[in-house]
Amino acid sequence: MQRSIVSFVAVFAILLAQALTGTAQGSVIVDRVVAVVNNDIITLSDLQREATLSKSENRPDEKLVLENMIDRKLQMAAAKRAGMDVTDKELADALADITKRNNLDMAQFGEALAKEGLTIDQYKNELREQMTLSRLFNKYVRSGIAVDEAEARTFYEQNARNFSLPEEIRVRQLFLALPEKATPAQSAAVKEKAQAAYQRAKKGEDFIKIIREVSQGVTAKQDGDLGFIQRDEVIAEIADATRSLKPGELSSPFISAGGYNIIRLEEVRIPVRPFAKVKDEITKTLYEQKVENTYRGWLQTLRGDSQIDNRL
Repeated sequence: MQRSIVSFVAVFAILLAQALTGTAQGSVIVDRVVAVVNNDIITLSDLQREATLSKSENRPDEKLVLENMIDRKLQMAAAKRAGMDVTDKELADALADITKRNNLDMAQFGEALAKEGLTIDQYKNELREQMTLSRLFNKYVRSGIAVDEAEARTFYEQNARNFSLPEEIRVRQLFLALPEKATPAQSAAVKEKAQAAYQRAKKGEDFIKIIREVSQGVTAKQDGDLGFIQRDEVIAEIADATRSLKPGELSSPFISAGGYNIIRLEEVRIPVRPFAKVKDEITKTLYEQKVENTYRGWLQTLRGDSQIDNRL
């Protein structure tokens, strides 16, 4: 069975199991009315069955479960007043679609339900209610709700931080290579040359000019500009060298990648995803917010127009 069937099967299987367990053990269930919704009642046993069906890992709050049951009864009553009941033909068509999508004929479908202690009639009742609530929700909540581009753009501008990307740094590198298998004297000579370049830059000489004169390696051809790099993706030595720097400041010479490096931190930025890339995401978020607010407001109206006696 597919999920669309199992979800309903599981519900009624639990209810049936509870009823059978109580009878088998010979226990006496003392029931009482916990809520009256207009002329309809909700009993303690109804509430307990509903709480058992909760997917929460912890014991559900029965007060919240009861409030949800009250809301559902109010909605079903509203559907009846509006003449939005699901017809037998619509129910039959929906059931046929479910069996077709699960590659089952009606006999096989009935057998599958029976294994879960559920009859087709019980399943139909649950399906009819779900279809009714969906129809009601579409008419009174979803209908007319839309989000235009101006709303989405305003949200984007007011919540730019929510669309930021990881921090990036732009650095400029002066690199002096160490000879392969360098002797101590050779290493000392390269270090001295790096220190000399560092001191020139510290005294105010143009760092790019110094790079053009003494820097080696591929980056020397682009004036040492390494471009923007995500801070958490740069090599460890550069990350350490720039951690305490402010834009425009130099690191002292350090060894990395087979030579001495001097790094100048050029710029720090936190890029933001462009509006075009997040427009659909924002529109969906705003739409869902509007739907939720409309739904809550509609429920409050239903409650205000009804007689509700919560006795829990």
